[in-house]
Amino acid sequence: MSRLAAWHDMAARLGKILTRKPYPLHRNENISPFFIIGSGRSGTTLLRRMLVASKQVHIPPETYVLSQVIELYRRNAYLEWPTLVKQCMALFELHPEFETFQISLRPLLPDLLSLPEAERSLAKILDMFYRYHAEQTGVACERWGDKTPINTFALDDIYAVFPKAKFIHLLRDGVDVVHSYITTGLITNIESAAGRWCDTVKLAREFSIKHVDACLETRYEKLSCNPIDEMKRICAFLELDFEMYMIEQREHVSGMGDMQHYAHYQHANEAISSQHMGKGRQKLSVEDLQSMAKVMNARLQEMGYPAC
Repeated sequence: MSRLAAWHDMAARLGKILTRKPYPLHRNENISPFFIIGSGRSGTTLLRRMLVASKQVHIPPETYVLSQVIELYRRNAYLEWPTLVKQCMALFELHPEFETFQISLRPLLPDLLSLPEAERSLAKILDMFYRYHAEQTGVACERWGDKTPINTFALDDIYAVFPKAKFIHLLRDGVDVVHSYITTGLITNIESAAGRWCDTVKLAREFSIKHVDACLETRYEKLSCNPIDEMKRICAFLELDFEMYMIEQREHVSGMGDMQHYAHYQHANEAISSQHMGKGRQKLSVEDLQSMAKVMNARLQEMGYPAC
């Protein structure tokens, strides 16, 4: 692009910013999704499995790019609606992990592009995206949720789009989380894994203090040892009906898109038990535990877990 053309493009974009009213993040729509948040390797996939079994909600595979979509929309909300919609959908579909969704977003575009002016918002785009995946995978979706641990780093942004959303923070002993990160190879450095757990716990806690009514904290240990009572509590928070089959049903797992796709999800397809609790302190070396202690002991004790 020549310098003159670059200047012309910049002037054109500036003109749009100054003259076009940006599309809003939301229009106070009656959209109330929920988000399962927290560190990876904390049992979030297990919780997804149980909630999806209820057939009252739909939770797709991890989206990974939701925060990027929000950022893109905010920066380009003054663009023409077709351009904005296509950019948002492209971020989803071009992500390498989108293959686990097992759909194409092209058939959704006409409905998004034809939205009346008064209904155009990012909340509407995303609501239609999640509901479209439910429809394409044969789910009668009353309500949708999202289980993507990395969303924990964008909670304020998500809440800005969905002010009626609810958030479930699934907490797990950080030593077991680090052990799981290392053994699955998802994070290979002990201190980095410990730091990831600390960061997500801190962010989730800070967010829940600001939005008490929108947040529920539960623990992997409670979900593993007393799944019935804990799922009743979670269902009450989400205003869902608890059914006993949510605890052990696993026939639906093959249709969840990603659980059969990755080895690190294998434990989430097992019968619920406490067998994976305490493995970190049993299996990690003294040297590894000492390295972790420098990073996470204070946070572990703050959250009621033993120090390394």
